[in-house]
Amino acid sequence: MKTKLMFLAVVLTAFVLAANFTFAQNNDQKKDCKSKCGTNINHENKTECTTKHGTSEGTLDTAKLLCPVSGETIDGTEGTPIKFTYLGKEYNFCCGGCVKKFKAEPIKYIKTEMLCPVMGETVDKEVSTIVDGVKYYFCCPSCIKKFERDPQKYLERLNNQN
Repeated sequence: MKTKLMFLAVVLTAFVLAANFTFAQNNDQKKDCKSKCGTNINHENKTECTTKHGTSEGTLDTAKLLCPVSGETIDGTEGTPIKFTYLGKEYNFCCGGCVKKFKAEPIKYIKTEMLCPVMGETVDKEVSTIVDGVKYYFCCPSCIKKFERDPQKYLERLNNQN
């Protein structure tokens, strides 16, 4: 009987310690996010910070946009943000210099997985071409040929999806 009671006490203690550790780790993660970017944790992906803040109407307040190149806050005090659409997604920049850097090497600044504009597959950062001063990435060299024949066809299709 003493053995069963001791075993139960050990199991219960282990359970309490594991739950406490998980709770502490989650709290540390939220604090770390708050200190890194000054915002709350994104509840959809608990490891990423977010600068999006919801309103009571369920819309997003984009007053705290960040330039993907410089990381500076774009709040309109330094002028109107410069907008550039890349593969169907609109990005905001603090200045023209940042737009130029982005166009030259977008993969450095896009934090999500990039997909080939032709096939929709994951891109290979070594397979790329430049069209109208903007670098585009592809899954394979044959997609480059298709894209270069009619880039507007693929870009318009992406713009219509978003």
